[in-house]
Amino acid sequence: MTDVHIAFERNFDTLLLDSVDFLLDAKDQHPDLDESRRAARVAIMYTLLLLEAAANTCIEHLNLERAIHNEIDRLPVLSKFDFYLRTNFRNRSLDRGIHQIEWVKELKGLRDGTVHLKSHKVKWNGRPDESMTAEAERTKVLKVATNPKFWSVDDAVIIAKATHGFLHYFFKEKCKYSPKKVASLLFSESDTPGDDNHFCPCLYKATKSQLLALGIDLTYIKVAWV
Repeated sequence: MTDVHIAFERNFDTLLLDSVDFLLDAKDQHPDLDESRRAARVAIMYTLLLLEAAANTCIEHLNLERAIHNEIDRLPVLSKFDFYLRTNFRNRSLDRGIHQIEWVKELKGLRDGTVHLKSHKVKWNGRPDESMTAEAERTKVLKVATNPKFWSVDDAVIIAKATHGFLHYFFKEKCKYSPKKVASLLFSESDTPGDDNHFCPCLYKATKSQLLALGIDLTYIKVAWV
């Protein structure tokens, strides 16, 4: 009789790898503006989902009673991270008002503005009977376009830096977890994340150099560089 192994896939690895691949594709296709913007939009959407995936995995790690878990699952993403800190550690919580927190607030706004369809104000410069250029509204802190139609490779880089910057702050500074411990959570294949039943996705060493050149730091989590 064949043994059966059950894996619980949370797909943080898929979101991470795809967001990186599409971001670098957007950079490589920079001369082709349409293709570059298309790849940038995909990279941004995958990157924005990383925060929710990480927050949900942290809540799973607490192994709460189902009724309580369902209540906490309805909280906004920042509240989930804060709940995890307050529940899992003594006297720890998010440092409200710091730039990493402001980043996440804007990132959530970008995600919500894409999922919950709404109109976006576009400013057109020039005369109607001549050539005109469109100018999108931008967020106050990160200065990225609020309208997905205007997302560019530069926006994708900023959003990736902000997303991984927050995760670095949360896991390394607040949780004080090692990269291996973070991997045991986010790459876990166990029913309850956090044990040794996990794997590390592989990225090329050249990719690491490219990301660092863009200011994107993944050292908070253990990945295999080949």
